[in-house]
Amino acid sequence: MCISKNFTIIIPCINFEDVEDCLIKIRSVYRSIKIIVCLNKKIRFKNKDKNTKFIYANSNSIGEKRNIAAKAAKTKFLAFIDSDAFPKKYWVENSLKFINIKNVGIVSGPNIDPKKQNYNEEIIGLLKKSFLITMKPGFQRGYIKKPQFVKFLPSVNWILKKEVYFKNNLMNSKMIRNEDWDFVHRLKKLNQKVFYSPNCVVFHKNGSILHFIKKRFKYGFFMWNVMNKINSENFYFFIPFLFCLFLISFPLIFIFNFYLIIYSSVLISFIVVVFFETLRISYKYKYLVRIFILLILCTLSPGFGIMLSIFNNKRN
Repeated sequence: MCISKNFTIIIPCINFEDVEDCLIKIRSVYRSIKIIVCLNKKIRFKNKDKNTKFIYANSNSIGEKRNIAAKAAKTKFLAFIDSDAFPKKYWVENSLKFINIKNVGIVSGPNIDPKKQNYNEEIIGLLKKSFLITMKPGFQRGYIKKPQFVKFLPSVNWILKKEVYFKNNLMNSKMIRNEDWDFVHRLKKLNQKVFYSPNCVVFHKNGSILHFIKKRFKYGFFMWNVMNKINSENFYFFIPFLFCLFLISFPLIFIFNFYLIIYSSVLISFIVVVFFETLRISYKYKYLVRIFILLILCTLSPGFGIMLSIFNNKRN
């Protein structure tokens, strides 16, 4: 199969500066594959790459931008990647033996750290190895080597048929975040699933620590649209929310004597889990204190984001 004629890479972003390095990296691997970038602001230079197309949408919805780009694509297959990521060699090629298997709706794979990172980026990469931060880190970080069906993997690394994308009524353009989880949830109605290919790898850059904490908070803030569709698979998202509710219940220890024992036991258990996770993911002693503190902050921030979201919804 000719990759350049059958695949379109779709990248949603805000500014050209956000995607510039991604495009350079893609072109170092795929010189003629079609690329559609959907961004908010028009570029100020003449695009000399005939296989790269820029389209514009003044929207904060990643899903809406992907939908616009997908409608503009003329190829049989779509490949989704984020503007702060770039593919490893043979990213698309390694999906070919799985993409036509029965019930495979999406082929996905690991999103791992780039080889060159600064100190803070390396810290964030270590945090992502923890199950407290990343859902199914064995798949997302590439530790699991067996191809298999999985319940979910994020859209930073998706390859799928355009036909499937449209049959599933595209992404929900009203969702600011977590549109990929919603898409996969609806995909089950078509009897389609996500298939994990350990060799379909993209490198996903890490930003600053403050940006990562804010990202975790926003992740929770925009989670309610997923959580209100109650099912066995989204229970994972309730855990940080319920734990944060538990934390703010501490005044009850002054009312009920037994609650002090319960509160202390749960809190100590949490600290112990964080401590052992810190030891597991830290390979340098100098990282221990910072990772311990950040694991606590980044575990709790989605829960408080969900709480604020619920408060806003009730107020409105």
